[in-house]
Amino acid sequence: MATEIEKAEHTLASLQAKRDACVQADERAALAFAAHTGDTKARKRLDEINAAIGTHASELASLDAALKVALERLQQAKAAESRKHAGKWARELLKRADTILQLAQSLDDANTVRVEASRALAEELTQIRGLAGGIGAYAPSNEQFLAMGSRADITAGMQTPFAREVVGEHLPPNQRRTHVSYVAGWRDAIRQGANALLREEQKDAAA
Repeated sequence: MATEIEKAEHTLASLQAKRDACVQADERAALAFAAHTGDTKARKRLDEINAAIGTHASELASLDAALKVALERLQQAKAAESRKHAGKWARELLKRADTILQLAQSLDDANTVRVEASRALAEELTQIRGLAGGIGAYAPSNEQFLAMGSRADITAGMQTPFAREVVGEHLPPNQRRTHVSYVAGWRDAIRQGANALLREEQKDAAA
C-alpha cells in the first residue's frame, strides 16, 4: 500500500508532466503564428492561436498553483514520516552518544599505555646498553630505537582517521613496522650474546 509520501510524489510528478505538456503546446502555437501571416485564413488561424495561448496561460497558472500545493503536501508528508520515527531515532542517538564517549575513553587509555610503555621500553634499553657495554655484548642503540619505534608509531597512525593531520610521512609497505616486529629481533640477538657469554663462563669454571 502506497505511503503518504509516495502518493504526494506521484501527484507532484503527474502535475509536473501536465505542465510540461502545456508548455510544449504553447511552443507549437508560437511556431504556427510565425508560419501563418498576411491573409484572412491567417487571421482566423491567429485568432485560434491567441485563444489557445490564453487557455494555455490560464492552464499554466492553475497548474503552477496546484504544483505549489502538491509540493507543500509532499513536505508535510515527509515531516509527518520523520515525526513517526523521531522517538526511535532519539533513543538510538542516546545510545550512540554514550558509545562515542566510551570509545574516546578507550583511545585515551590506549594513549596512556602507549606513553608509559614507550618510556619504559626506552629505559629498559638504556639499562641493557649499560650492562652489555661492560661485557662486550650486543645491545641496540638509542638511534636504532628511535628509527624503528617511530616507524611503528607512523605505521599505526596511518591506519587511524587522524592520519593526514598527525602523520608526517606515508611509509611504503616494506618500511611499515610494529614494535614487536623489531624488538623481537633485538631480544633474540641479546639472548644469543648473553647465552654465549654464559657458556664461556661455564667453560672457565670447569677448567
